[in-house]
Amino acid sequence: MQCRRLSVVVALLLFGLAIVPLSLAGQQRTPPRVTLVQFQELRWLSGSWRGSGGAYPAFYEEYRVLNDSTIVMRSFPDSTFTGASDSSSIEWRNGVVVNRSARSASIAIDLSGTSVHFVREGAARGGFTFNRQSADQWTATLHASTPGGSETLYVMRRMRP
Repeated sequence: MQCRRLSVVVALLLFGLAIVPLSLAGQQRTPPRVTLVQFQELRWLSGSWRGSGGAYPAFYEEYRVLNDSTIVMRSFPDSTFTGASDSSSIEWRNGVVVNRSARSASIAIDLSGTSVHFVREGAARGGFTFNRQSADQWTATLHASTPGGSETLYVMRRMRP
């Protein structure tokens, strides 16, 4: 009887260990600590860009380095880059990189000199990734926030520095 009880306990423990990774996979990731120098490697975003992809034949964004810890983005309705229609900022604050807009904030959970992946605060999945392709092109990938959802890829081409 003692042996049977022990095997039931062992089986329950093994079952519990088997499901722990599945439950942790859905939790929000802790943002990495980023140095100011690492943040400044994102300066490749600076410039005026024409984006296309998804449901958009064209859209226009401008990224400007405001200071050593802030990059400001403004979007425009056309290629004249006048009359901004939206804005956000990518900020380095106390070792954490955040993308802020009037509607939301997203935390960088992965950052390198050529890529940054943001996830909305409190979310376990989804978000978006910027990947540098060359000096004159990068991509923005919107990740699905639901399992099995599809990603949307936007290609950003430099219009002017």
